[in-house]
Parts: sequence; structure tokens; C-alpha cells
Amino acid sequence: MYTGNSSPVIPELTLAYYAKATPNIYTRVTAGLLERAYGGVSAEVLWKPADSNLGIGAEVNRVRKRDFDQLFSFRDYEVTTGRVSVYYEVTQGFAKGFTAQLDLGKYLAGDKGATVSVTREFANGWRIGAFATKTDLSAEQFGEGSFDKGISLSIPITWATGQPTRDRASTTLRSLSRDGGARVDVSGRLYDRVRDAQDAKLYDGWGRFWR
Repeated sequence: MYTGNSSPVIPELTLAYYAKATPNIYTRVTAGLLERAYGGVSAEVLWKPADSNLGIGAEVNRVRKRDFDQLFSFRDYEVTTGRVSVYYEVTQGFAKGFTAQLDLGKYLAGDKGATVSVTREFANGWRIGAFATKTDLSAEQFGEGSFDKGISLSIPITWATGQPTRDRASTTLRSLSRDGGARVDVSGRLYDRVRDAQDAKLYDGWGRFWR
């Protein structure tokens, strides 16, 4: 119903506030039309020391479903979702460039479960990953396979244009799209923003500068 709209739409319209509570703790609050299907408020906190491969974060969202015209009207469905996340980035050895992420929490349909994802970032900035989500929805409710799974691809805009920018073009391919395991697609989540300015990423970027 959202993809079939041929009229002008507002896919996203938000205000975001970022802060650094301590040298190792970062926070974000985002409010507005968060994505094409949901609007509301999203808050996040992340612990990520600059010299550590480990990161731990938490996020909570209070959202309402947007109308199919994707303007400023809403439908009669509200939900509070949240998750606790653990990130680990491999910076040495044969697995260098891989980042593993585990999310535990509540999803948009009210189901509870976990998502495991693994992402590989290459020297040119391209990221390719895979993920799988299993929740407490029954196989009959969830549909084919009884869990969500897919492949993600993220390409830095600067790779294509040659101009300095932190923007990326991203897409996700999944075998089917159902209610189970779905979460709000909030732009500007903390982990990717923070890690780009920390030890491992700065070292890799300096190497690309000299090449």
C-alpha cells in the first residue's frame, strides 16, 4: 500500500539531537516522520570506547503507523519497541573487516525475539551483510520459513561521486516481507556514525589517503 502511491509523498521528515554524555557514551533523540510507514520518537544510547572493538547500545521507540498517502495523517496503530544491542568489530587477522551484531528486543508487531547480523566492509567502503531474525510469533503467523532473513548492501556516495560526504546508498534484499521481526527504519543510528571516527576506521582511511 505504501509502494503503490503515485502522488507526491514525504518519506522522511525528522529532527535529531546528538550528544556525548561522557567520553565513551553517546546519545541520540530523533522525532518526526521517521520512515515511510511510521512516525514518532526514537531515543538511543551507545557505549563505545574509541580503542575498543566492543560496543553496547540500547534504543526505545514510540511510534504510530502513518497513513498510506505518506503525508501528515496517521492510522490507528501505536506501539512501543526497543532493543539492546551488542556490536563487535574484528580489526586483525583473517576476519578483519567483519562486524557482528546481536539485537534483543521487541519489534513492531509486538513480537519479541533476536536478530543476528554479520557485515563485511571492504577497503573501498562497500559493506555487504546478512541477517536473520527469530521472534515468538508462531510459524503460522509469521509465514514462510517462520523467521525473517536477508542481505544488505551499503555503498558510500563518495565512492561514486569523488566528492567528500558521509552519506551512503543502502538497500536490503529479503525473501519475503512480513510483520514479524520488523523494526523502525531510523536514519542516523549511533554505531555507524561513531565507529567512522574511531581507531580502526581512521587507520583504514589514512591508508586509503596515501594510496
